[in-house]
Amino acid sequence: MLLFSSLRRLLRPRHQKYYGHIISLGYNCEVSFQFFLKYHFVESSLFAWANCIDLAHLTAALSNIETIAAGGLKNTNPMWRCQNTGICFHGKAPVSVWRENPFDDVITADREELFSRLNHLKQKFRQTAADGKKNLYIYKLAPSDILDTALADKLRLLFATLQSLCHNSFDLLLILEQGKQPDLEKKLQDPGFFIRRVAFFTDENNVTAKCNDHIHWRKIFDEFRPDFRLKKTKKFKFEEL
Repeated sequence: MLLFSSLRRLLRPRHQKYYGHIISLGYNCEVSFQFFLKYHFVESSLFAWANCIDLAHLTAALSNIETIAAGGLKNTNPMWRCQNTGICFHGKAPVSVWRENPFDDVITADREELFSRLNHLKQKFRQTAADGKKNLYIYKLAPSDILDTALADKLRLLFATLQSLCHNSFDLLLILEQGKQPDLEKKLQDPGFFIRRVAFFTDENNVTAKCNDHIHWRKIFDEFRPDFRLKKTKKFKFEEL
């Protein structure tokens, strides 16, 4: 079995890169959704189904990861905003619940479940950063990031922040739209960075829409691949719609 695994690795196409963990850093759910469409699973992680607002909010949250949710969670229907970081997270309650003016006990239960889950995912984020595997962190640039003239330096700060947390070797994959920040590839040639582009991102308010650039997303996830498979054990909210 070990010999077969070694041979399989040698025969892999050279352009393909394999990782023991593939972790979305946001900024929203489109990364996780597109990965799911390609591989039919998503590894649970802290920011997989979050709205991180932008690069500055994400980097600040990673710099103080234990503060996430520690200052309380405010309901924004249907998501929950972390009072310390400003980042928004999905609770477990079905989308239909939030269309029906839920009772206080439903809201309280959703908040308590999310608080517990975020504490677990914070611990898992550290564990998956130090288990000896190679990680891929993926960040889809937010609209405000694209307008930032100091973007390359701020992305280096994000990488350095990940280095302070991650004892595994890792790469950082950045995804942005074609034509946006056209000089970024020239400005950011540092080891460990990869930049890939899609023709367009989906609508901010409907990242699971059928109108998406599935061609480029599939191409990206054909190059950057999981070295593992997870059994699907639940339905995601977008599958219930």
